[in-house]
Amino acid sequence: MSEIIPLGRGTRSNSPQDPRNNADAFEIRLLTRPSDISEALRLRFKAYAAQGYVARADGAEYRDAHDDMSTTAIFGGYDNGRLVATMRLCFSLPGEELSNLPCAAYYPALAAYKTTAIDGLVEVCRLGIEPAIGNTSYRATLYGFMVRSALAAARAVGVSAIVVATKPDWVPYYKHLLSFEQMGEPAFYPPGDIPITLLAGHIDQASHRARMRNRFFRVSDDDIARMRRTLAPMLAPEAGAVASAGER
Repeated sequence: MSEIIPLGRGTRSNSPQDPRNNADAFEIRLLTRPSDISEALRLRFKAYAAQGYVARADGAEYRDAHDDMSTTAIFGGYDNGRLVATMRLCFSLPGEELSNLPCAAYYPALAAYKTTAIDGLVEVCRLGIEPAIGNTSYRATLYGFMVRSALAAARAVGVSAIVVATKPDWVPYYKHLLSFEQMGEPAFYPPGDIPITLLAGHIDQASHRARMRNRFFRVSDDDIARMRRTLAPMLAPEAGAVASAGER
């Protein structure tokens, strides 16, 4: 069964219109059961189809080779048991190939950057939200929840840096919230036919900046410990060693 990661939830506001009222309903799960993964890949396809990146096709999955790698984690975001978002984290830990990150084939500048990230990198990718959800504040809060979960996972594993490839209209969001910087030139990173920008940032700086910008992004030590225990078995031995050390 896919594992529920009980990250601390946001606090409800007195105003019913405040997007924080949605945050405490969300739940993040590491997907391990084939049926759950398939559901997430179908949601990913629906999200891409809604943006015009792929042709619509009922029941289709958007899958690539990185979905099956041992250094990849696929997460689902749930609202009261219903899958509403999906996200993929791909890790390249010390001693591992840079090709563990799907973006590496499209952004040559990443190779030099990895030499400065002595504890490895994580790529946040394939983030999709149920296209039938039209409430803008709900979508923004859900997107933020998934980003917050990615930060928790990166800190749990102990990587130095985090990278994300995003379309032009989301670049200011990541720069403002996480102090990310552009990595090289935009590239045609699938799916779609628009230039996609690769952004990168040091995990400690990104986490600090996010907390300062918005209390919603604060992650407790307990949250990180739970995420560490969840991720350790599917990562390289180095991650398992980090998890064991953290629990002594």
